[in-house]
Amino acid sequence: MIKNSQKITDVWALLRQKEKEKGLTNLSLIERDILINLAFTIGDDKHISLNNILNQFHYPRATFFRSLKKLREQKFIKIVKQTDDKRKSLISLRRNIN
Repeated sequence: MIKNSQKITDVWALLRQKEKEKGLTNLSLIERDILINLAFTIGDDKHISLNNILNQFHYPRATFFRSLKKLREQKFIKIVKQTDDKRKSLISLRRNIN
């Protein structure tokens, strides 16, 4: 049992180190959740519609947009208007968080 718990602590230490290297330690849990879900949802695509991602989260709308603002300010994501419909926005990842 000691060997397994030691391995788990090693993995947690490595994860915390990588989070610090990537600048994720400054993010709240909600911001991290949104960023990770964006990364998985976008996948190989270059961007995703803001409306598509908004429907996937159950956070209050104000909390969601406040989190997006912080992710944009810290240059984790980029938000641009669609070229064909300026009322709609697209989100793309800016940093390599892998």
